[in-house]
Amino acid sequence: MAVIPSRPVSITVFVRLKLRMLGHGLRGERRRVIAFAISLGVGLWLAVTGFVLFGVSGAVRHDIGYLMAAFGGAALVLGWLLLPLLFFGVDETLDPARFALLPLPRRTLAAGMLAGAMVGVPGLATALAMLGLAVAGGLRAGPAGAGVALLGGGLNLLLCIVLSRAVTSGFAAMLRSRRVRDLAGVVIALLAASMGPLQLVISSMVGHASLAPVLRVARVLGWTPLAAGFVAPYDLADGRPLAVPVRLGIVAVTVALLAWWWAVTLESAMLGAAGAPAGSRPVRGGVVRALLPAVLRPVRAGQFAAIAARELRYWSRDPRRRSSLISIIVGGAVVPVALRLTPGHSPGVPLPLAVAFTSVAGAAILANQFGFDGTAYAAHLLAAVPGRVELRGRAAALSVIMVPVLLVIVVAVAVFGDEDGQLVPTLGTAAAMYGASIAVASVLSVLIAYPVPDTRNAFASAGGSASAKGLLAFVGMVVAVVSASPVLAAALVLPGALAWVVLAAGLAWGLGLVLVTTRLVGDELDRRGPELLAAVTLRV
Repeated sequence: MAVIPSRPVSITVFVRLKLRMLGHGLRGERRRVIAFAISLGVGLWLAVTGFVLFGVSGAVRHDIGYLMAAFGGAALVLGWLLLPLLFFGVDETLDPARFALLPLPRRTLAAGMLAGAMVGVPGLATALAMLGLAVAGGLRAGPAGAGVALLGGGLNLLLCIVLSRAVTSGFAAMLRSRRVRDLAGVVIALLAASMGPLQLVISSMVGHASLAPVLRVARVLGWTPLAAGFVAPYDLADGRPLAVPVRLGIVAVTVALLAWWWAVTLESAMLGAAGAPAGSRPVRGGVVRALLPAVLRPVRAGQFAAIAARELRYWSRDPRRRSSLISIIVGGAVVPVALRLTPGHSPGVPLPLAVAFTSVAGAAILANQFGFDGTAYAAHLLAAVPGRVELRGRAAALSVIMVPVLLVIVVAVAVFGDEDGQLVPTLGTAAAMYGASIAVASVLSVLIAYPVPDTRNAFASAGGSASAKGLLAFVGMVVAVVSASPVLAAALVLPGALAWVVLAAGLAWGLGLVLVTTRLVGDELDRRGPELLAAVTLRV
């Protein structure tokens, strides 16, 4: 019978354990050493960047510095919240289940894991970045400001670490599931795709509007746990010393609540009891109907429904398709806003023209739809799927995803831009552009198909020929705009009383182009199916 020692485990044991793990990693395989060196370099770069950002916020104009502190601090806290969810399992100390068999009190385990997190690269990099707050606080309000900044920085560091640990413990069981892993990949691609468009929007807003709306958002953030500790020194500089303990108290109370939640969920995280899947309900219609996503179950079972269901699953699970889809959605959402806020133009690009890119790009992703299949397309040839059914099923699957996105983008841009009167003709324009883009992409996908590497790397390329043919897809977008230009012209010229005419014309135009083109190109696909299979087969 094993004897459990009565002496309590010290928190320093966890710190030594973390340091020993880091040391063993440096003595392991070369790739692990390289990975650690890269992580150390990235951590150092982020630490220096954060230190400079927070430090410079104390030397610039007051409102600009407040913005830098509020948004920079909120971004840092959100980074600590999201990154453990996205990369759960990279750091072995993140998974509470590894301590399930150890006879440790819950409080000791929580404190030890917190201490272990602080000695890692992310914790040390964040602590170094927080020192920039002391520099800024000293520049704004002297020694008192520096002291407040140090206290706020310490609370912010605790908030970041406790927040990440509490969230990963609370959702530990879900984080081990495949669906959540797929969702993490979606979020990563979404964040990567957002960088460029967000820069475009920010530059447009800076050139078009004042800082007043952004400052209002920053002042609201300043009273939330995301940024309260970062902007506390500004209260001393503005002569509001009583607001300092209130802001710091907001952060301290949040840390205490998160620590309590962490302690409560830690045991279930170690046992893996959280998030247990419930029994699934039977689907009416039998096994075949159960294979279809819920949105397609009203459709009659057959080749069309099967292809649409297959494509829907691939758009959500294939990293190559998923990254392309997310890039299109993000770009399509941001470009209309940027065009409406073009500096030097009032009121900006007309709304129907601003959403034309979104509509065309939404379907241009089908320009090489068979390339994603590769040799799997042989199953479609063996099943003798008619070409028109093949093309229409694939277009329907993408439309299930893209049409709601287009509707949300168009309505949001019209409502927030105070152009409700242009909403109806803009919807007609979007329908015509989207249908024209599907038609042109269907032609390109049959005539200029090329292979896509069979890899989980979403950014892999098939070589120079793929780049050249990718330019043809861009030309196809231009052709789609030209083919739907009569509806666009009607939306720009006709008076508001005829807005519903433009909507009806756009729907008929787009649907008609899709039906006619898929019928003609489908016949061509029936004739040259083996050639298409050879074109999308990757040579090794």
